[in-house]
Amino acid sequence: MIYLGGYSSPLYVADETDEGLAVGSTVDCPADPTYLAVSPDGRFLVACHELDEGLLSVFALNGPALLGTVPSGGAGPCHVSVHDAFVLTAHWGSGHLTVHPLASDGSLGAPTHVLDTGKPSAHWIHADPGGRWILAVHLGLGTVTTYALVDGRLVEHHVATQPHGAGPRHLAFHPYDERVYVVNELHSTLTAGTFVDGVVTLGETVSTLPPGVSSTNHPSAIRVSPDGRFVLVANRFHDSVAVFDTDLRLLGTYPCGEFPRDMVFSVDGRRVYVANERAGEVVAFRFDDGVLTPFGTPLAMPGPSCVVPV
Repeated sequence: MIYLGGYSSPLYVADETDEGLAVGSTVDCPADPTYLAVSPDGRFLVACHELDEGLLSVFALNGPALLGTVPSGGAGPCHVSVHDAFVLTAHWGSGHLTVHPLASDGSLGAPTHVLDTGKPSAHWIHADPGGRWILAVHLGLGTVTTYALVDGRLVEHHVATQPHGAGPRHLAFHPYDERVYVVNELHSTLTAGTFVDGVVTLGETVSTLPPGVSSTNHPSAIRVSPDGRFVLVANRFHDSVAVFDTDLRLLGTYPCGEFPRDMVFSVDGRRVYVANERAGEVVAFRFDDGVLTPFGTPLAMPGPSCVVPV
């Protein structure tokens, strides 16, 4: 089952078929559920609504059904994740990072921390795979910051800085070792690094476009394949998915549709779904040894911006 969020309402629930994705049902909710995350226990789906007065919604996955909505604690929330019993939200509009407690019945409490980063364009927040640290990527500040989560509050531990104007957007962890990858929206680049003892060390950086191509491009989503062999980056304006090996060698770029905002591997790693925001469609690819092959009929929906498999 695939959950789809975007610049619309309702929330879409799709089924995986031999012809790609097919809408199975919809769930009414507030406008613009642009990013989604599943709770670690698999019982709840959390959405952030990218509004001037941001909202968070929680859905029960055994329905699905909307359980409730609360203020997110900032403007324009664009990324949400769930760690233990807390919902973590990054706000594009105001730059705030917020922490909300998530109860066992799926209800959200008042925020335990609203962190003002001092500048707009916080873009991503997520726990590391070991669950000890919280990492936040801030496009406006050009930083990747590590926090400890102590009694529901974010306590700064380390700050890694990208070159001025790079615009770090999202981070992806390698599934089996200490490597991390950061996509930089404004420079259209991909940076490899390591994450050890709460410290991000950033290293080699390469273009997300083929050699000789210098057109305007703002990459968005980044994913590491479940087998740990490939790194995928969605290129907006170039309208492609770039496939790298984990040593940052570009293996190929594949046309994917207009303005790919998000992409995700299926649970088994054999498919990739790409949400093309401006085209209003989610397209399906087969993924085999680093090669993307489109198949089936795109799923139409208004402004898709997030794809989450369950």
